[in-house]
Amino acid sequence: MSVRFAPAGIPAGAELLVLAPCLPRPDGDPVSLRWYHLLHFLARHFRVHLGCSADPLRDGAQFSRVRALCHETRFVAPPGIGRRMRLGAMRMDPALQAWSMRLCARRPVGAVLACGARMGACLAVLPPRLVPMVDFVELESDRERRRGAVRSWPGAVLGRRLAQRLLAIERGAGAACDHALFAAAADVARFRLFAPESAHKAQQLPSGVDPEHNSPHILQRSPYRPGERVLLLAGPLQGGAAADAAHWLAGEVFAPLRAGDSSLFLYLVDASAHARRHPSLGALARQAGVTIVGGHGEPFDLRPWLAHAALVLAPPAGGHAAGMAVLAAMAMQKPVLGLPRSLSGLACLRLPEALAAADAPGYQARIAAILGESGTGDGAAEANAVGRAARARVLREHDWNLRLAGLPALLATSCSSDAQPLASAG
Repeated sequence: MSVRFAPAGIPAGAELLVLAPCLPRPDGDPVSLRWYHLLHFLARHFRVHLGCSADPLRDGAQFSRVRALCHETRFVAPPGIGRRMRLGAMRMDPALQAWSMRLCARRPVGAVLACGARMGACLAVLPPRLVPMVDFVELESDRERRRGAVRSWPGAVLGRRLAQRLLAIERGAGAACDHALFAAAADVARFRLFAPESAHKAQQLPSGVDPEHNSPHILQRSPYRPGERVLLLAGPLQGGAAADAAHWLAGEVFAPLRAGDSSLFLYLVDASAHARRHPSLGALARQAGVTIVGGHGEPFDLRPWLAHAALVLAPPAGGHAAGMAVLAAMAMQKPVLGLPRSLSGLACLRLPEALAAADAPGYQARIAAILGESGTGDGAAEANAVGRAARARVLREHDWNLRLAGLPALLATSCSSDAQPLASAG
C-alpha cells in the first residue's frame, strides 16, 4: 500500500475509489490508456484510491507514476487461472475486496468507479452508500457476437457462448451501477437494447487524446527502412470485420499500387499480443510490400509509426481501438484516408479534417495523388492542409480535459433517468 497527499483545495469528503482489472497505463493499450486518463483527470478533483491487478514484471516501471496520482493504492497479482475462467469470473479478488471494505470503513469515500464490466459486476459487495459508476468502454458481448457470426463451426458456437457469458456480466454490472459509460454512441444504443432494465443508466463518455504527447513537433526516430514510402493501417487486425478490412486494403488497394512502385509499403500495426501469429493474417504477411507489426502484449508506442508514415488509412471496421489510433494520427497532424463507412463509423472522422474515397479505385487515386512522384503536388498540399485541420479539431474538441469535463459533477450526483450526456457525440 502507498499513501499520498491529495492535491490542495479538494474537500475532505470528495473521495473516490477506482477499481480496475489492470494497471491504468499512459503507454498501455487503448483501454488501459483511457483508464489512465480518467484516473489522471479525476485526481485533480477527488482524493483517489486505486485498487487493481498488476504484474510487477510488466507494470513495475509505471507503479510510481500511478501511485503519485492516488492517495492510497492496492495492487494485487493477476489471478493465476485460465483465460476462459477469467472471462466468466464475477467475483472480486478477495484481497482487493478486503482492502476496499477496510478503505470504505475508515475513509469518507463517496463514489466508486469500476473499470470494465467484470469489475462492475462486483460492485454489489461494496457498501450501498457509494455512488457506483462503471466505465464499460465497449460492449464486449456485441463485439464477440458479431465476430462469431462470420466464423465457421465450431468457432461460431464458441463465439455465441462467449457473447452470452459476456452479456450476463454486462447486465450484472449495469444492474449494480448508477451510471454506465461507453466510449461510442453506438454501444450506448446496443446496451439499451440488450439490457433494457438498465437502459436509463447508459451514457456516452467519448475517448480523447493527449495533443501534447501526440504532437507533430516531437522528433521521433523512424521505425521504417530507408527509402520506404509507407501507408499505415493502425488498429485491431484480428476478428472478422477487422481482418476483412486488412485483406481488402492489401489485395484490392495496395497490390496494384505496389506493382508499379516498389518503394511503396503497407504496414499493418496492431499493438495487441502476437498479432503477426494470427491465422487470418498469415497470407498478408507473405504479400510483397506488406509488413505486420504486433506489440506482443508489451507497451507499444505508436507515435514513431505515425510520424514517419506518408498516409494513415482509417479501417473500414470501427471500434474503440481503431478510433484511438485515428485520434492519435489526427493529433500528430497526419492526413487520414477513409471510406465513407469509416467516416460514419468513427465519430472523430469527418470532412474536411479527413480524406475520403468511395471504393478501391478511389483509394488508389487518392494515394497516387498524395504521394505522386515527388510528394509535392496538389494532392500532397491537400493532405498537408487536411492534417493541419485535423490537429486543430483535436485541440478544439478531442482533448482529454474537454472530454472529461462533466465527469466530476456526474460522480457527485445520484442516478436519475433523465441524466444528460457527458459530451457530444463529436
